[in-house]
Amino acid sequence: MAVGGLGSPMKDLEIHSFRNPDSISRTKLITDRDSFGGFSTAKLEAVPFPANELPPDYQAAHNQPPPHYGKFTGNINIDLPPNRPDIERSGFAAWRMADPGWSLLGKALYNCEPYAFLALRFKADNSRYFVNVQVDSFVATDLYQHRLFANTPGRWETVYIPFTEFVKTHMGRVLKSQGYFPKNLITTVGLGLIDRIPGPFGLCIDRIWATNHREKIIDEDDLD
Repeated sequence: MAVGGLGSPMKDLEIHSFRNPDSISRTKLITDRDSFGGFSTAKLEAVPFPANELPPDYQAAHNQPPPHYGKFTGNINIDLPPNRPDIERSGFAAWRMADPGWSLLGKALYNCEPYAFLALRFKADNSRYFVNVQVDSFVATDLYQHRLFANTPGRWETVYIPFTEFVKTHMGRVLKSQGYFPKNLITTVGLGLIDRIPGPFGLCIDRIWATNHREKIIDEDDLD
């Protein structure tokens, strides 16, 4: 019960954490190779944190194995697949959380309505990454996206993205009609590259959560 209009701060909502290596089984890779026979490659693997990079909020217990993080690496190739004249562009790779399960009340959803920010702790190179949020919608290919820049490439950092800054897209293109972001109906969150710049890439991700607390905001560039 709140007293004098003041209550305890709302607890953060964990959306996905890679600290348990089994979390990899709850993710899905997506590349142009898988989608239509392109040539980009990607993998997502669980890697233990080295002793000098343990998360600041991690509290080790006796005989407990070290926490893990997700390592998303691969190579972008923009060559078009042969015998597919319908394909005009190639060169993308992404991962996302696996499709949500079901409960007696229906599809499992993340209700982020009470929260202002989507937070991510990650370490990345200078590639052009996007955060992709999928909601329970009639159009499964619609995504809410936001650019993700590494402010300190090669080092762990935490960013806080306002939910109000996400842009509704379809097949990588911004929709003219944006409407309301139903952040109470979130099904999956993931990261990907759609800049079509050939070559290797690498991003490490610790965890993703919804919160009302922030330290800094990532660059707020518009989607192209």
